[in-house]
Amino acid sequence: MSIYDVIGDLLLKLRFQYGVEEVEDSVGLVAMIRSQPDDEERTYIYSPPGRPRPYLVSATVSGGYVALAFADLDDVRQIKAAVDAAELEEASTVIVGNVAPFLMPLKRDGDVVYAVLGFKTVVEADVLTGGFLEALLEEFEWDSDKYFMSILDKLSINSGSK
Repeated sequence: MSIYDVIGDLLLKLRFQYGVEEVEDSVGLVAMIRSQPDDEERTYIYSPPGRPRPYLVSATVSGGYVALAFADLDDVRQIKAAVDAAELEEASTVIVGNVAPFLMPLKRDGDVVYAVLGFKTVVEADVLTGGFLEALLEEFEWDSDKYFMSILDKLSINSGSK
């Protein structure tokens, strides 16, 4: 099974088994996040037009802040990981400026783990708009190799990328 089959299966499971909503526009996503109950984590599939694969978005609103986590399903990386795949996200999270990049494991093939690059951040709820969200994602995509290298430095492992 290819890594993109794994991603497709994950999306189907999220949509149909868990009822995760899919949103195509950043304004709609922000509206959904703002309307969710405080201290309740929700997951969304954010599929901006023109992208081959979407983002997985996790959001929690609390005390005037929004904790966000994005996993870019179009940014698959492969690494030789000494850490167990189930522990990779926590082990790979590193703080770089105002974001915390991480790897979300999808598949292990021998000693190679296929994972998508993501990031976590916290923003003031008043600042969160569709434009802010788009700018945040654009900046992350632009700096994705730098973030990946910071993860590799933390893990001190040899790897390959996309």
